[in-house]
Amino acid sequence: MSASAPALAKQSHPALAMRLADPAATLAYVSFLFGLLLVVFPVSFPRIIVQNWQNARLTPIVILFTVSLNLALYLGVAHQRSSKPGILAAACLGSVPVFLLAGLNFLLQATIAHTLSGNIPNALARVDEEILAHTYFALIAAIFGPFLVIRLGQQFRKTDP
Repeated sequence: MSASAPALAKQSHPALAMRLADPAATLAYVSFLFGLLLVVFPVSFPRIIVQNWQNARLTPIVILFTVSLNLALYLGVAHQRSSKPGILAAACLGSVPVFLLAGLNFLLQATIAHTLSGNIPNALARVDEEILAHTYFALIAAIFGPFLVIRLGQQFRKTDP
């Protein structure tokens, strides 16, 4: 073993410091794609979302999509910066979207119940619009929320001198 080999073997990667600009670009792409799908398929895309919500498949699909997208984004940033991904951040990426989307689903249920309980003309069309808008905002919140929690948690981490 040469003299430089132990120094190379003990080389450590710094912990990954997340910036909020990292998920912001992903949010822009997701927003663009969502808007593009609405423009290109103005009837079928909202119908697919509403039917999946009625069959109780929308929330699990959005959870799976956001967790996998967040994980890919986090690992991509870690690889790009040659940093070591943290276990706490990975747990945050997996749990925050689930809790956030489950909570927002209860909020959507309450909003739909309130809409249907009122004497509003064309209430079913309004419910469909609420489901579509809620899906978009829940998707954005589930992508951005974990990174916000990670970034806020990094401020309280001890720094080594």
